[in-house]
Amino acid sequence: MADDNAAPGEMTRLNQFMADCMSVGALRGFKHFSVYIRSREEIVLRVLKDPDNTPRSDLVPVCSSAIYDRIDRVHASDETKHVISNARNRMERPFDVSDASLEADTEGINFLIAGYQRYRCPYVWLRTDHTSLVQLRPDEALDCDAPVELNTVNCWRNYDIRPWDVIVEIVCYALDPWPENPFALDYAYFEKLTVEERVVATGAMLEFLRRAYLRRYFCSEILLEDIKRLQHQHFHCLNALREYQQSTVFRETVSNT
Repeated sequence: MADDNAAPGEMTRLNQFMADCMSVGALRGFKHFSVYIRSREEIVLRVLKDPDNTPRSDLVPVCSSAIYDRIDRVHASDETKHVISNARNRMERPFDVSDASLEADTEGINFLIAGYQRYRCPYVWLRTDHTSLVQLRPDEALDCDAPVELNTVNCWRNYDIRPWDVIVEIVCYALDPWPENPFALDYAYFEKLTVEERVVATGAMLEFLRRAYLRRYFCSEILLEDIKRLQHQHFHCLNALREYQQSTVFRETVSNT
């Protein structure tokens, strides 16, 4: 797979590809998959076999912030108070991306997307469910270390392939039938975030969805509806946060720090 004659521009493209992978790895809130950063050259894509019945227990309670300690004293609309009081300050429990943990995962199909410098091209490896997903000829032995054959990866050297292109193909490869929208959102995830975190998380997700929408996938129209819905949630929370920051409670909190 290594190519000593690769064009110099391929290293720049590979670096940009992995930088985009890192940005996707920082996002949470997808329904059909999660992405985890394993190293600067590797991310793990976990495709959920049954997203509607898989526990999404990544969130655990931590200490509450000043907003939630003083909710009764916030001079804001009832709607804003409802948004704030329903949110809880939580953090994400790290997902174990070691090979042993991935192989033991029964609820997800795990892929390793890597951009190793020595190959000068991204590759994808399947880390679980080999027997159900890998099609072999009768005389062919299963090679778990062989990269998955993907059109997006094969075309990477000649076309502008982005990580979200690869993700779409992987999700459709792993799930049967295909989801009507591989980038469908788990809105319950955003509801569990604090208002501050929700503003940031929805803003970051909106930028990703915008990039995905511009690629004109088969799910573009559904993507557009998700963008509209998430925009509404984003600005709703932004207004709630702004009302709090303009309140006397916020000024008292700042003056006491």
